[in-house]
Amino acid sequence: MRSTPALGLLSLIALLQCVSCNTDITPDENGADMMVTENRTITTTKTVGNLTVKGNAILIIDYTEAPENSFVVKGNVLLQDKAQLIVRGNKSLMNDGFAIANEFSSQYTIKSTGNSIIKLENIGLRTQIGTVAENGNIYMSYDAMDNSSMIIDGAKLDNESSWLLGNFRNKSKLEISNSAYIPTEIYLNDSCSVSISGADTKTGLWMALTSGTHTIQLPDVSTSWSWNAGSNLGAGVRWSLSVINSSPGLGIQLFPNASASITGNNIEPGEVAIGYFVSNSNETINDLRVGLQNGIIVPGRLTLNNVRLGPIAWQIYSLTSASLTINNSTINEIGIVGDGKVTVNNSLLQLAVLACYGQNSSLTVNNSDVWNQSIETNSNGKITFTNCNVYGSQFITRSAQSTVTINGGSFRSNPPIDRTKTFVDVISGYPNYNPFCAPGSPKKSGVGSITCVGVANCNW
Repeated sequence: MRSTPALGLLSLIALLQCVSCNTDITPDENGADMMVTENRTITTTKTVGNLTVKGNAILIIDYTEAPENSFVVKGNVLLQDKAQLIVRGNKSLMNDGFAIANEFSSQYTIKSTGNSIIKLENIGLRTQIGTVAENGNIYMSYDAMDNSSMIIDGAKLDNESSWLLGNFRNKSKLEISNSAYIPTEIYLNDSCSVSISGADTKTGLWMALTSGTHTIQLPDVSTSWSWNAGSNLGAGVRWSLSVINSSPGLGIQLFPNASASITGNNIEPGEVAIGYFVSNSNETINDLRVGLQNGIIVPGRLTLNNVRLGPIAWQIYSLTSASLTINNSTINEIGIVGDGKVTVNNSLLQLAVLACYGQNSSLTVNNSDVWNQSIETNSNGKITFTNCNVYGSQFITRSAQSTVTINGGSFRSNPPIDRTKTFVDVISGYPNYNPFCAPGSPKKSGVGSITCVGVANCNW
């Protein structure tokens, strides 16, 4: 979706995770967990652990006065019942901050349930307290459940160091006006409603097509645009979207039981991105490319007519035990949540995540260029690279049974951010650098096994 890489896999994983909050520590101790059950206002800099607001309580963090202040949460944020969390900054200064101090991606989550509300007004939001040079980009999830709401007005997120995935489920609501990258990516699911307005608003939208046949005429995204979408797109769509005089990036998630015929306007540098979910049968997909597309892309599943895909266009996800082979393609992200097997040959893997999270899942990559910000395994997931060039990626094994094997090829440095260049070539999609990954050589972390045999520049 234009310049927005996808981390859709992590939005799926987040729905399976539980937000745990300790509740027995006094809220007045700096850095301790905070449980708010009565109305409270905070006007000074403060650091807490897990933050829970519940019942009918309203927690106001009011930084509208001149001094620069920050509220730092070193833990999860959970809203329950009819509670409200309101964070206000000074619109004329924009020097105040609200930070979730993740030390690594997805360490913490934000979650709202019941009829609770989160409001961010004229505030800067961060998902880490470090820098991109130290840690790369750190992503986390916000999960809106039940009838809860998020309201964003005039707020900003630094999307070089921080990334917020907004998962909107059930009958939750989102309202954004004149805000940047909060959430960075928005996932429309179930019967949620999303409203976006303001020419200054920047974000990415992922519209879930879960079942049935869909016919979509894309809006003209060459300037700020207005568009209403929902059940008019086809069967199975219960969510609703309203865009008013704004220009978010558009993405479509095509789930296994859904098909789509999409007609575009050939708008440069791109008008939509595709999140493709592997069907229940074994598949081979060839030549997934960026740029102008016309014709059948995946038989029976996806047709694109006069659609210009942006330079970061393809995300592939596997939820089942089916196998998928991808040849000669340009892919931003691959995620395996079930016990599927994915093989990639002679391809370009761009900026986001490569991940095997499912039990007995495997990802095999052969003769490809790999620029992904992180390469992750969990459970007994297995990733194998053969004769690949890997640029600065972070290898992460999240469980003792996780394995990564690198055979041949080379490790190369991710260049530092260069403001004189776009981070990917707008025509080919080939990266000049990955702005979401720390500069330098590939790194490893985690409790699993990572082996490196016959790989140039591997010093592990």
